[in-house]
Amino acid sequence: MLRSLCIAFSMYSRIPVPHCEWREKDMRYALCFFPLVGAVLAALLFGWLWLWEKYSSVWGAGDLVRTVPLLLIPIAVTGGIHLDGFMDTSDALSSFRPLEKRLEILKDPHIGAFAVISLLLYCAVYLASASLIRFESCAPWCAGFVLSRILSAIAVLCFPCAKKTGSLYTFAKGAARRRVLVLLCVELSVCVAFMLYCSPLCGLCLVLLALIVFFYYRVMSVRKFGGITGDLAGWFLCVCELALTVAQGVFCAAARGFLES
Repeated sequence: MLRSLCIAFSMYSRIPVPHCEWREKDMRYALCFFPLVGAVLAALLFGWLWLWEKYSSVWGAGDLVRTVPLLLIPIAVTGGIHLDGFMDTSDALSSFRPLEKRLEILKDPHIGAFAVISLLLYCAVYLASASLIRFESCAPWCAGFVLSRILSAIAVLCFPCAKKTGSLYTFAKGAARRRVLVLLCVELSVCVAFMLYCSPLCGLCLVLLALIVFFYYRVMSVRKFGGITGDLAGWFLCVCELALTVAQGVFCAAARGFLES
């Protein structure tokens, strides 16, 4: 199990872990540990907002200094691997080419104009929404980084793969499917319960929104690409977390407006 943990963190984060060989038996439970990367992100984001809440008056810095790390922390921890998939998928979706050509675009290491435009829009919307998030109600949003990875791991096991090669197919093929799916469902239940406990209304809205993005991911990937790939998995994580950030920002703004009125 420790080797599975190391494989998950070495693949999906830049957190230093002991090096281990990717043997088939060690990959059976790697997907179970993928949400732990989200737990690290949740802890770091929560910790940053707590530090800002406690010491912002001492620092005397502006709100932009508080907001930018909320974007940089996920990129720094993951190494931008999911943003890379988001950009490649944005290029492929914007090409309006046949399925085979879209799959070729996903493999192309070059960056297209639509990828850059999509990235700029992503960062702008994320920063604008994150600037509205406040510490006192941020716990469900932080947990959303765990939720998105649980759903992503479930998709690897349950959604069809677009091709029989690549890292995502390797993880899907090597997983102990039934046991891993059961463990992921347990993780999902705990995560959802935590989000609802922290804020029943906000938590419920975030969970439902994540599920809507999840099912759209299933429909879009099959219709546009014939299944999921590693790049599409990265696209899903980015879109899901962006949607949760927008929703959390709107919730915080609405709550503050209600209190002020």
